[in-house]
Amino acid sequence: MHAMYIRRLLGAGVFLAAAWGGSALAVPMTQTIDLGSVYTGATPTGAPPWLSAAFSYETGATTGTLTLMSLLDGGDFVQGGSNANAQPGWAFSLSPSVQSLSCTSGNCADAVFNQAGLNAGPTGTGDYNLAFSWAVQGPGGRLDGAEQAVYDLIFADALGASPFVPNAAGYISAAHIQGIGDGDDSSFVVDGGQQPPPVDVAEPAGTALAWLALMLVGLGAWQTRRIG
Repeated sequence: MHAMYIRRLLGAGVFLAAAWGGSALAVPMTQTIDLGSVYTGATPTGAPPWLSAAFSYETGATTGTLTLMSLLDGGDFVQGGSNANAQPGWAFSLSPSVQSLSCTSGNCADAVFNQAGLNAGPTGTGDYNLAFSWAVQGPGGRLDGAEQAVYDLIFADALGASPFVPNAAGYISAAHIQGIGDGDDSSFVVDGGQQPPPVDVAEPAGTALAWLALMLVGLGAWQTRRIG
């Protein structure tokens, strides 16, 4: 009876250890990019950050989800130009670059630019390679309030880390906020500048599974010594 119990216990521990070992190649990660520093122009309404982006992915995967979030107050909004030579509303620096992307929900941008050399205004030309513009004129063509836009991103190769990295100027992201104050002021905001990339935070499921596997194996070994 004891021998059968121990074998089952050890088997469960080995199974969980193997499952954890396999999942270690696909760890869920999330990187948050907060835009809370004014590069130039007027200070947006409300407390920073005024915009936030979250990129969720698994190591070893070729896909990820980018969520663009407005935290803007008052009449502030993000818009941007309708062509790649104009200033986009919200730009990012990636390496590697995105192979393709699609909007799955929220206030999808009217124009998306996935190419090198994008113009992000005074924060640097050519330092960004992914940008979003809500380019339709009028109240509908903007990102504001508590709106979000969610995109699925596809990459050519498996991801070992987040592709959102600082450009030569030290910024991961920049955005052009308009409608500040009486509606006539604007601002270019960035994610802090000269800072390392935001830390990727692994979800705890893999760690908990590993500890459970080790506990089961250890308990089985202790029971074996006890019976012997």
